[in-house]
Amino acid sequence: MTSTLIIVFREVLEMALVISIVLAATRELSASRRWIAAGAVAGLAGAVVVAGLAGAIAAAVAGMGQEIFNAAVLFLAAGLLAWTVVWMRRHGRELSAHVQSVGRSVADGGLPRMTLAMIVGLAVLREGSEVVLFLYGVVAAGQEDAASMLFGGALGLFSAGLLSAVAYAGLVRIPHKHLFGVTSWLLTLLAAGMTAQATHYLVMVDVLPALGQPVWDSSHLLPESGVIGQLLHALIGYDDRPSGMQVISFAAMLVTVMMLSRRINGAPKRPVRAVAGIFLAGALMLGDVDPAQAKKVYSPVVERGEVEIEYLLDVAFDGDPAVDGSAKHQFAVEYAVTDRWATEVYGVFTRKPGKGFQYDRFKWANIYQLFEQGEHWLDSGFYLEYQIPDAAQQKPDLLEFKLLLEKEMGRLVHTGNLIFKKELGVLATKSTKLGYAWRSKWRWMREFEPGFEAYGTMGELGNADSLSRQSHIIGPVISGKLFRHFEYELGYLFGLTQGAADGNLKLVFACEF
Repeated sequence: MTSTLIIVFREVLEMALVISIVLAATRELSASRRWIAAGAVAGLAGAVVVAGLAGAIAAAVAGMGQEIFNAAVLFLAAGLLAWTVVWMRRHGRELSAHVQSVGRSVADGGLPRMTLAMIVGLAVLREGSEVVLFLYGVVAAGQEDAASMLFGGALGLFSAGLLSAVAYAGLVRIPHKHLFGVTSWLLTLLAAGMTAQATHYLVMVDVLPALGQPVWDSSHLLPESGVIGQLLHALIGYDDRPSGMQVISFAAMLVTVMMLSRRINGAPKRPVRAVAGIFLAGALMLGDVDPAQAKKVYSPVVERGEVEIEYLLDVAFDGDPAVDGSAKHQFAVEYAVTDRWATEVYGVFTRKPGKGFQYDRFKWANIYQLFEQGEHWLDSGFYLEYQIPDAAQQKPDLLEFKLLLEKEMGRLVHTGNLIFKKELGVLATKSTKLGYAWRSKWRWMREFEPGFEAYGTMGELGNADSLSRQSHIIGPVISGKLFRHFEYELGYLFGLTQGAADGNLKLVFACEF
């Protein structure tokens, strides 16, 4: 009985919460109830069909069919939910102000009713098929008799339905002027949670890299198997042992929905602070996973009086266990003293595979802008940094010089750094190391600027290493500014040579004043 109760409670709770939130969000829209009901019936019928084809689905795609099928359903449902949220942000104020008079016209002209049926149908399809499959497994294993399964299933169904009814009753009590704001946020969290769950399935079958597994372990504080854990799993895709890719996909969906909502209708900016906080929290969580050097491309442009607090994370992923999971954190404070000169101090912390988190070094950096921005066809400056490693490491001090170059071409901005490194002190070598950093980005909108970055080290100046020993990486990076003061960069860079890690996750989060 216990197995059946847990299975039915968990799966029914997920589908019922989706239906409850969609019902509350669209209760004033014309004919929404009929389409939601039709979607539920179609989803239930589809669940029976999918359960009947379970063997063929599971055997497809080299035995990964079930996971890929689940991921596809979740991604599609998340996309439809995201579209619904954007539509609600656009029409919510109008609906809440004139529910009786314009509800029908807005519904008829904006959100296709079929979308509601598809969202509900997909939720019922996935959860319903899993209920059928799990119960079939229980019967096949002979773990419970028919009476126990019937009682456990009924109890699980009643419990999940009761919780969902309570959630719906609470939602419908919200005043109309706040209803669309609350329900749109709940739908956004549902979409982000579904995206994270879909990502989990693809990580399970190695279609996507895990990027750290697990990022954290909260099973002893809030187990996913508990009632509260199951509720959070249904609402926001909570996982007590998530991978880095799940965390990133969750945050990416939140940022995408927020960005589209603001782009379309100028939605209030306050929620963006929460998104920025999620990025920072995600960064600190990923830092517990464990790269060689923090990766950032520096611009020569200085803005007088600007103060910036910055966090940089770099995580390496590789088939070599001595490299895989190594990480570097950098915490920095920068102040632009004049129109041309900015100074910055760093605290650097590292974690190596199998070892603890430890202080690594102190850095003092200075940027000097050579000319006024736009005065010449190419903006330029230089960067000078002095590094003092922790005495326990018995490593030499390091002097780093960078030539900073930048060119704006409409919305396209190219930034390049030519890097020279020289060791100083008793333990220093006499050689000078040569490297580079490059960024090209498209200023599409303030919150979202897609582009790519590349980094490389060639070895000694005048005596470069063989190509196999050099380190060269390249990959997509997105960046932008959230609210007024928060900036972010998030990217995944792929190793091109044997001397580089297979993959590098980079994240930069800054707050400027």
